[in-house]
Amino acid sequence: MSTAIIKIEVFGPGCARCQETYRVVRHVVELAGLSCEVVKVDDLKRMMALGIMATPAIAVDGAVVLSGRVPKAEDVRQLLGIG
Repeated sequence: MSTAIIKIEVFGPGCARCQETYRVVRHVVELAGLSCEVVKVDDLKRMMALGIMATPAIAVDGAVVLSGRVPKAEDVRQLLGIG
């Protein structure tokens, strides 16, 4: 059995691509009924600490799993291990 995901962070400065990534992640989490925290992060220091060089980016429990593109819903499901 896999460990439950506690926190999903969506990184970006607030551009349309980053907002769309946040929307896709929230949609997938809600449809799957996952009980985890989804947050939008625009803190440059946090991005630098994680080594994020391109946005939008997604981190799951502190580990960057996607960077530099807007994911499709099926991409997010795969990243979260639910699809």
